[in-house]
Amino acid sequence: PSFTLQVDAAETLTKGSLMLPPMVSVPCVVTSGSTGIQPFDQSVLTEIVKPPNVDDLYEWYVYTRKNPDSDASWGVVWPTALSLSNYLLTNPDIVKDKRVVELGAGLGFCGLTAAALGASSVILSDREPFALHCALSSAACNQLTNVEGAILDWCDGESTAAYSANVILATDVLYDRNTVEAFAAACKRILVPGGVILVSDPKAERISGTREILEKSFEGAGVTFDEMDLPLPLVGAGSAGGTLDGRDHEQRMKEETVLIQCAFNTDAPKGR
Repeated sequence: PSFTLQVDAAETLTKGSLMLPPMVSVPCVVTSGSTGIQPFDQSVLTEIVKPPNVDDLYEWYVYTRKNPDSDASWGVVWPTALSLSNYLLTNPDIVKDKRVVELGAGLGFCGLTAAALGASSVILSDREPFALHCALSSAACNQLTNVEGAILDWCDGESTAAYSANVILATDVLYDRNTVEAFAAACKRILVPGGVILVSDPKAERISGTREILEKSFEGAGVTFDEMDLPLPLVGAGSAGGTLDGRDHEQRMKEETVLIQCAFNTDAPKGR
């Protein structure tokens, strides 16, 4: 099964204001390569709230918010997020009845998927409040009552100390060699013994060597480190091709993704 985003069918919610970025609602469906819509007993996401595209979001930051140094990369759903969400669709027991934290959530697609698959609670965390506004709007549109948001910077140990989880989700977070160790330290503070961290990353690393730094950061912490390829997300009918945003989405979905699974031993001390 694979989520497909029907980008060409996006509905404008707002063109933006001083307080809120431009936002659209993009329909989501779960499909399979051969049988069309995949039947699921449990609810999955039906729509995602997001900026129309990175360019519109950046222009809003520059011309409306007067903040040209802002990072607009959170404004799209990256293939790493869709690939990890698809992995959860196939393996829902990973998150079912678990406490889940998504670090660097952006639009929160993976955390929202975990919530829809029966997680007991999901914290979507990011340092960008406008990203969290979109993510929590998606949670409301999908009637997910087990989702909360938290403004959190994993480089700030104090901001992560209040949270604990059985599962940590993260996508496209290994983009700066100088913050990987801080990310690992935040995971060790948050994760309970016996928990698991799922990190999806472009197969061609954003920055060479960051996955090696991550693995070394967990040495001596009782962590089993495993890496596997994830299938590309499907781009189904209505997902792309009819609009510029659709074609951009279709091209982006061609980027290959790997899953890094870090499993903490049951006797590993929390925060080690």
